[in-house]
Amino acid sequence: MIISSDLTNRCYTQDDLARRQSTFTSPLETRDPFERDYGRIVHSASFRRLQAKTQVIGSEAGDLHRTRLTHSLEAAQIARSIVIFLNAHDPKLGADFSLDVSLLEAAALAHDLGHPPFGHHGEQALHDCMYRYGGFEGNAQTFRILSRIEGDKVVGLNLTRALLYSIVKYPIILDDAISKSTNKEHPPKANIYKVDEEAFHWMMEPLTQEEKNYYMETKTTEEGFQKTVRKSWECSLLELADDIAYVTHDVEDAINLGFIHSSTLTQILSSFPGFEKHFLRTDHFKYDLKQLISAMISYFVFGVELKENEIDANSARLKYRVELMKERFELLRILKQLVIDEVVYSQTVQTMAWKGRFVVKQLFEAMMNEPNLLPHNDRLTIKKGISTAEKARVVCDYISGMTDSYAMKMYQQLFGRGDGAPFIPHL
Repeated sequence: MIISSDLTNRCYTQDDLARRQSTFTSPLETRDPFERDYGRIVHSASFRRLQAKTQVIGSEAGDLHRTRLTHSLEAAQIARSIVIFLNAHDPKLGADFSLDVSLLEAAALAHDLGHPPFGHHGEQALHDCMYRYGGFEGNAQTFRILSRIEGDKVVGLNLTRALLYSIVKYPIILDDAISKSTNKEHPPKANIYKVDEEAFHWMMEPLTQEEKNYYMETKTTEEGFQKTVRKSWECSLLELADDIAYVTHDVEDAINLGFIHSSTLTQILSSFPGFEKHFLRTDHFKYDLKQLISAMISYFVFGVELKENEIDANSARLKYRVELMKERFELLRILKQLVIDEVVYSQTVQTMAWKGRFVVKQLFEAMMNEPNLLPHNDRLTIKKGISTAEKARVVCDYISGMTDSYAMKMYQQLFGRGDGAPFIPHL
C-alpha cells in the first residue's frame, strides 16, 4: 500500500472520487479517498470472515492451504504488481495519468466478500433457495455488502464510485440476467440485485447514455442467460489478478495436498519458454515449488497489456481494458482447467461440497420457518411485517455471511449432530 495524496492524477475525476453520502473528514487526514476505502474494507467484519470461508479446498483438508482471505490478500498483491508494471512501462500512462495502487488493492480485498460458506457450492444452494425471491449470486452479494449491509444500512461502507466500478464484473441486474431462462442449477453472472439497483444507478450516473449502453451490452449464453461483455479497466485488471492468484496458488495447494502430481505441472510448463531452469528437487521440494510459482506469477504479470476500447468515452473507466498476451492467456486457461478437473471435481472436494450445499439448504429452510433462529436485529426487521421475499433476503444475507465452521456448528446444534458443546450464535 502506498500512502499518498496525489491530487494531480487526471485518470480520476471528481465523479470517480464521489461517495453516495458526504462525510466529515478530519483536517488532520492525510489519506486520499482510495486509501480511506482501503481502510474501511480491511476493518470490516465481512473481510475478517473470509479467513474461514472455502476458496477451493475446504477446511477439512488441513490448515495450511488457501482460504478466501489469503486468496484475496494474494490477489491484491498481484493486482499491485500489475499496476506498478503498467504504470512504469505502458506509454499511455505517466506521472499525471496512472492507475491508483491503493484503489486496486482495496478492490482486490473486497472482490470476494459476497461469497457464502462452502464456496461456489454454497452459492448454488443459496440461489436455489432464493430463486423465487430474487436469486443469489456472489458478485451481487459483494455489491450489496459494500453498498448496504456492512456499515451504514443505507449506504454501506460509503465507498468511492471508482471502487464500486472496480468490483462490478457484471454490470447487470440479476433479474435481467436471468431473463427468460429456466435454468435453476447455477446463478447467472450479475452484480446487482433488483433491491439494490438504486446504488447501481448512482454509480452509473455520470456516464452518458452511449457509455451506459456500451458498458452494459450483453450476449445470450447457452443457458439462456444475459451476460455482460465489458467491465471497467480496473475491473478487467482485477479479474486478471484474481485468475492469476487462483491458478498459481491453488495449483501449489493441490500439489502439496496430493491432488496434482508435480510432474503434471512441469510437463505443462515445458511447452512455454522461460521455465527450463526450474527443477523440483526432492530435498528442497517446497522451496523449489514456491520459486516456480513465483516465476509463473511474474510470467503472467509481465505479459499484461493495456488496450484501448472502441468508444470515445469521457471516462477512463471505459476507455481502456487490461488483457494478457495470447500465449500467456493460453497457459492461464490450461492451469485453470487443471484445477477444475483434478481438484474441483475430485471425490474429496465434491463430497465436502455436497455436504456444504445440504447444510446451507437446511439452514435456509429452518430460518424461513422459524425466524427466532435469526439474530436480534433481523428478528426485529421481520416483525415489522415485511413481505416473504424481503424475509427471504434477510435470511439469505445472514447465511451468506457465515463462515464454513459457523454454518456447520449451527447446523449441528439445530439437527442434533454436535458434541453437545454450547453454541452461542452471532447476535
